Amino acid sequence: MEKESMTEKIGELAKERERYRLGGGLASIEKQHKSGKLTARERVERFFDPGTFHELELWAQPIKTGYEMDERFAPADAVVIGYGEVDGRTVMVYAHDYTVHAGTQSAVQHAKVTKVMDTAAKMGVPYVGIVDCAGIRLQDSVGIGPKAAIDGMGTQGTGSFMYSPSWVSGVVPQIAVMLGPQFAGSSYSPILKDFLIMRRGPAFMALISPTVIKEVTGAEVTYEEIGGATVHGEISGTCDLIVDSDEEGLEKAKKILSFLPSNWREKPPVIVTGDDPNRRDEELLNLIPFDLSQGYDMYQLISRIVDDGDFFEIKPLYAKNAIIGFARLGGQSVGIVANNPMVMGGAIDINSSDKMARFIRFCDSFNIPVIFLADTVGYLPSVDQERAGLERHAAKVLYAICEATVPKITVYLRNCSGWGELAMGTGQMGVDLVLAWPNAQVGRMDPEAAVNVIYAKEIAAATNPEEVRQRRIEEFGAKYNNIYYAGARTLIQDIIDPRDTRPRLIEALDWFANKKEDRPWRKHGNIPL
Repeated sequence: MEKESMTEKIGELAKERERYRLGGGLASIEKQHKSGKLTARERVERFFDPGTFHELELWAQPIKTGYEMDERFAPADAVVIGYGEVDGRTVMVYAHDYTVHAGTQSAVQHAKVTKVMDTAAKMGVPYVGIVDCAGIRLQDSVGIGPKAAIDGMGTQGTGSFMYSPSWVSGVVPQIAVMLGPQFAGSSYSPILKDFLIMRRGPAFMALISPTVIKEVTGAEVTYEEIGGATVHGEISGTCDLIVDSDEEGLEKAKKILSFLPSNWREKPPVIVTGDDPNRRDEELLNLIPFDLSQGYDMYQLISRIVDDGDFFEIKPLYAKNAIIGFARLGGQSVGIVANNPMVMGGAIDINSSDKMARFIRFCDSFNIPVIFLADTVGYLPSVDQERAGLERHAAKVLYAICEATVPKITVYLRNCSGWGELAMGTGQMGVDLVLAWPNAQVGRMDPEAAVNVIYAKEIAAATNPEEVRQRRIEEFGAKYNNIYYAGARTLIQDIIDPRDTRPRLIEALDWFANKKEDRPWRKHGNIPL
């Protein structure tokens, strides 16, 4: 018998590789396309810079379960893993392959996904999980293989894909792009990432199925109603961004990565935008009305300050009274935290507190300076909010600000009352620079409430109490609710021309570029969750 040559071996390998790369086969791929979704490998190829992706463990197969499904070909055990480059920087990925066993999770798949997370942390690179999965593979959970716990991949090993995100958190950025379903207990996994992007329509996640809900409560609901992108983007706040296609979801993930360093030891990349750092904007003089009861477009203000007007908002549909997102100032990545005067006067409630606190902590984890743009009536006065724990949730923001050691800059734009200045950062809370516009009212007290207490006896004894009361209100407002009184109390460090906001922020970021703030060693703090 003639001995095979290396060339023949390589040819055989190429054929096998192509067979494995077809996943569940041409019929399954066509079914995926008809449902409006790309396949796992199409998604991965689209995500990475052309020609840079290297797949790992293509040859993996499921552990034998003793069930009929053992006879079915399951290449890569329903998940594509590997590494490549995004904008020239290394990123790792895992992508569920719905054409193979509906992307269901098994012991082998968990081991592969966990390897992506752990390796990314060791190598100091971000990872992205592309989710399209029908949940846990039941046969694998109760079959022969898992009971034997081969190579540590048994029933007890299926929690690894939840364990790893926790220890990787704050080490490298973690992003989940949910382009299909994620069922039951496995729904926890995407939520453990730093950012979750969901596609409207195909993507949904819920711990309990509509069938079980109906059996227990009698309520008839759909997966979309309890766990669709709209629910998680607008109501639960679980989802950070909603997209309408696979392509859009992948592009959003790449956009987020562009603002981030590869790991916690690095600073974010500086991108030369060409926008003049000394640019002054005349429109800022008339953008904010002096009347505190009037709202205005905070998004327009942000776009006039940041490089090229490019503001990438996070959680745009959730807790709209607060605005968070990424931008650049002088090419440097910054996190923006702003009140939205068009919604509840920028009041701070339970949901906006959670939204702001988590974003501040993420920025601090990855060396991204935080810019606070303050215009708020303070905390939302509500019986329901108080009973639901407003103080505890509000304390999360204060904790996050005080905990953060990245450069922090606050700009008081107009109104910061009702203890709102605490939620937007003060010098006493470790903010490095506190600026104010000339019309700002910082530490503002309600003149009417103050006068009713301070001058109660005088008003009661007056022959014309209402006239005295009104006079005292005007005097109080003129004396205490002005920017110079705030300056006298050192609540601010400078009052600036609104047109100088952009150059002053960029100058400050350069000034704070080498900031180092040491804290006592500890395992971690205990934020009031």
